[in-house]
Order: sequence, then C-alpha cells, then structure tokens
Amino acid sequence: MNVVESQWWIIDLPPEWQAEEDEETILISDEDGVGEIAITTLEKTDGAVSDQELREFSLEVEQQFGAGQVVELAELQGYYYSYDDDGDAVRDWYLRCDNLALLITYSCAQDNAGMDDSAVNEILNTLFIKKPEQ
Repeated sequence: MNVVESQWWIIDLPPEWQAEEDEETILISDEDGVGEIAITTLEKTDGAVSDQELREFSLEVEQQFGAGQVVELAELQGYYYSYDDDGDAVRDWYLRCDNLALLITYSCAQDNAGMDDSAVNEILNTLFIKKPEQ
C-alpha cells in the first residue's frame, strides 16, 4: 500500500494508484489512466463546518443534477452525488468533520463509468482524519 498524507488526513492507495499535489488539491489516479480522484480540503478557522455551509458548497451540483444522498465516510458526514457531465461520469462527495470540509470528486470518461467504482470506494474507506493534539 502507498500512503498519502495531508496536513489533515491520511489515505491508503493500492500499489497501482499514485498521487500528486496540485496547489490545494491532491490528485489520485491509477496506472491505466481510467479516472482520477481529486481531494480538496478546506479548513474553517472559527468553529465546526455546519451542514448548511456544506450544502452551500454543493448547491450548484444539486441544482444542476438533483439531490444528493446522505452519506458517512470514516468520521465524515455529508452528501454524495453521481451524474453525467459533458461525456464524463462524475461522483462527488461533499463531507465535513469538525472544522474541515472535504470535497472529493472522481471522474472518468462516460465509456468507463463504473469501471473503478469498487476501487475508489475501497480507497475512500481508508480515509483517516487526523485529530489535532490537545
């Protein structure tokens, strides 16, 4: 397993997946280039991220593609969306935990939709949120 560690979280990747950082986003892809996971972490400096704030982040997606499903992933709660957008199959997670908001997107060509779904789910299930030292 490869381990990807940010300031806020840790995630395990299978050997055929690799990660790179692009400004504020970590991009994760597999060796065959079918699709890509993008993880952006936002940190709120004055308290916990509320459900209302999280819904504001996802408002545009919800207006364009319909309501999301309520989900829990590790210690995170939020919303999951799955839709087709200009020839791409897209899966979005808008998640929150304490003062963090994680925006996770997996996208691939529509022709490859579903091909990496189980691998992506397994990767995301390894997500571990670091707790600040007390």
